[in-house]
Amino acid sequence: MLSFIKYNMTKSLFIGVLLASSFSVTFLSSCKKYADPPPYFEDDLDTTNALTSRRVLLIGIDGAVSSEVKAIAPATLTGMLTHAKFQWDGVSDEISTDATSWKSLVTGVSYGKHKIMDSTFIYTPAAGGDSHAGVPPNYPSMFSYILSSATKSNMRTSFISSWNTLVDRVVPEIADPVITTGDQGVKDSALVRIKTRNPEFITLHFNSPSIAGKAGGFNQGNAAYKDAITKVDGYIGEIMTALKARPEYNKKEEWLVIVVSTHGGVGSGYGGSSGAETQAFQIFYNEKFKPLEFTTIGAFYGTRFSGGQSGGVRAVMADPNAYNPGVGQFTFEMKMKGTASGSFPLFVSKKGPAVGNMLDAADPGIAYFRNGNNWSTQFRGASGNTRLQNAMPGGGSAFDETWHTLSLVIIDSVSRRWLKRYFDGKMIEQTDINAYGAITSPRPWIIGWSQGNASDALTSHVAMNVADIRFFSTGLTSAEVAANLCLQDITKHPKYANLIGYFPANEGTGGRLKTRHLALLIRILFWRTIINGALYHYSLVVRQQQEFRQEKWCNCKPAVALPEQLFTG
Repeated sequence: MLSFIKYNMTKSLFIGVLLASSFSVTFLSSCKKYADPPPYFEDDLDTTNALTSRRVLLIGIDGAVSSEVKAIAPATLTGMLTHAKFQWDGVSDEISTDATSWKSLVTGVSYGKHKIMDSTFIYTPAAGGDSHAGVPPNYPSMFSYILSSATKSNMRTSFISSWNTLVDRVVPEIADPVITTGDQGVKDSALVRIKTRNPEFITLHFNSPSIAGKAGGFNQGNAAYKDAITKVDGYIGEIMTALKARPEYNKKEEWLVIVVSTHGGVGSGYGGSSGAETQAFQIFYNEKFKPLEFTTIGAFYGTRFSGGQSGGVRAVMADPNAYNPGVGQFTFEMKMKGTASGSFPLFVSKKGPAVGNMLDAADPGIAYFRNGNNWSTQFRGASGNTRLQNAMPGGGSAFDETWHTLSLVIIDSVSRRWLKRYFDGKMIEQTDINAYGAITSPRPWIIGWSQGNASDALTSHVAMNVADIRFFSTGLTSAEVAANLCLQDITKHPKYANLIGYFPANEGTGGRLKTRHLALLIRILFWRTIINGALYHYSLVVRQQQEFRQEKWCNCKPAVALPEQLFTG
């Protein structure tokens, strides 16, 4: 199985303000640079009035598969969309157990950090592993931060669920913890508080869709599953009616209602990392909101790789023999935006040695490195090598915090074998490598920092976002490189039949980069941490640093108009 595995060499704490399941959207631009759009605001209540109170109703539904809920179109949820920001193709987390999903939801920390998987909510090391090594810290819920807040410590919080372990162990800071029997009990308890009390933050947990899905399948063909979705939707309808009947609703009380699926399901199970299991919808409702759907259609995302020898994040192909050019034709393309410092830091490589100066070593392979403001390439075959380092067209820079497309092509022509390099669709240079022999390296492809020059190993670093990684088993022509620079649907590529690897790098959560081509599906199984040269096998996630600026992808219209920052994480 092919996969990119991320290496993390520093520990970083991410504190989510509200939801860990939010799938942050980033629009990239690798063809032209466009100014950011003006800020987007909507009418708000009079926040200058000290009596205005902002309140939250958070509803989590276990086992509500996004595609099935969308197809069923339950009345209440569908009606809420007219005043909501919503998304059907989000991702909950890389693991989809109930415990993982809820721990991530209320802490803002993903599974890769908190490592909670089973229903005890207690960390359990892998079988045969060291029970004392790699024990993650305990990440408190967002209610802990509310409780310790200088201004909100007395907030009236309620958490209502039929799962006592969740309430007792994950949200002990709740002022009003409620254990009920079944989803109807959750609904009834919520109605009591909305109608007769003065709640400020209510969290509700419904799990009947998950129970029905496990019994007969997570699809609407299972009558019990469809009925569970419909019934929970009816409960939400009763709750929304009671909320809107509050005398100060939408006057002195400004309510944000959030409905999320905590995880999906496949067949009659869940808990894994498949798309169906981690699929999650989310609805953010407020009376003042104009409708807006966030979608991955026509949009691209970026994954952040940064750091150097002493601390950084990089992705490493799990199969070291994957995508070796050998003696055949080959194309490697990627989009990047970022900076680099030091003499010759590498930011992409498939070359040895594992430790040391890659640029001068005799090991065969390919290495991309920074040379001033230029993207340069070291290319070494079995019997020859070359270094391509012509300047970028028009005196431009590859490291100017602007999106660029880098293309490396190996193509045959008569009795020659050409190595060509393109920057944003324009060919920079070409050289005949027919005498160089096979380009085969036992080292894996690496995205992110690797040592290039021995003299600056401790000071060089890279900081870049990467997206749209493509491997072809043929050499693209100059016309094909230029014409498909801004292609949004990879299946429309004229050489799609020769696409042997495609990594959009758009996961938005966890520590995996998935390939989206044919039957290949990546699963990043673990993260590895290098500390002082030693290798420790335990999971530790540094959250991807998502961008929130909206940018156009070439001349293509963005799928949605994003505010500067909507989600966290």
